[in-house]
Amino acid sequence: MMRLRPLFVCLMFITLGLSTSLPAAEKPNIIIVFADDQGYQDLGCFGSPNIKTPNIDRLATEGMRFTSFYSAYCVCSASRASLMTGCYQPRLNMPGVLGPRSNKGLNPKEVTIADALKTVGYRTQMIGKWHLGDKPETLPTSQGFDHYFGLPYSNDMARMKGWGNGPQDLDKIWKLKKWDIYKNDLYRDTKSTESPVNQTTLTDRYTEEALKFIRQNREQPFFLYFAHAMPHVPLFVSDERYNPDPQKAYQLTIEHVDWSVGQILKTLEELGISENTLIVYTSDNGPW
Repeated sequence: MMRLRPLFVCLMFITLGLSTSLPAAEKPNIIIVFADDQGYQDLGCFGSPNIKTPNIDRLATEGMRFTSFYSAYCVCSASRASLMTGCYQPRLNMPGVLGPRSNKGLNPKEVTIADALKTVGYRTQMIGKWHLGDKPETLPTSQGFDHYFGLPYSNDMARMKGWGNGPQDLDKIWKLKKWDIYKNDLYRDTKSTESPVNQTTLTDRYTEEALKFIRQNREQPFFLYFAHAMPHVPLFVSDERYNPDPQKAYQLTIEHVDWSVGQILKTLEELGISENTLIVYTSDNGPW
């Protein structure tokens, strides 16, 4: 059974084939867009009749679509550790799900994709959900990334007492836009800069940060790891995309992520670097 290891191996071969003496134009930019808890058939290109994802579908049409490409583990932290390192969970001693202020995290001695790419001159940025430790020594800036902007753990953690994660609570949270019951910390590099973060703004703000990074590094090779908070529960979208019907929530969050992918594609084309950029879109461990 194929797992996430082939992606890491593929990127490592790209890295090993590069040299620091090569001009920037000969080193492909690499972008990994990582959805959270998205299911296999929740994209138009994989058969969804309701969820409209024209930008992700375009990636499938113009690139390739993997139909037997499995997550390394069934929950967040272990899956993400495998994505970053190419190692299985037992090798990494990574538990299934880390919580805020956990004593565990991805060992800084592990070699990540970002570590490998930095050795050949890449600029590196991590945006979004890290979930591999929130201590300074386990945050992305200690794992090969020049900069980090995002939530260091799942968006449902740090929830106020009196609220649950069951269907009734989640429907109510969607209807009332109760993002303020989650006391999540938004980090920049190693510091919390905002708490609680308004989760209705996350997808847009993450996208703005991604586009800024791409524009700033358009003349040098870059690696962007963009791990969305959505469609992990609780579900939130920007105000202009909102529909109070909770039955629409999952669809709207994925379509919001698709919009984000479209913004990245548009920016790459405007900068004239789309043909020299490898984009991988995938999910961490399937649907909730």
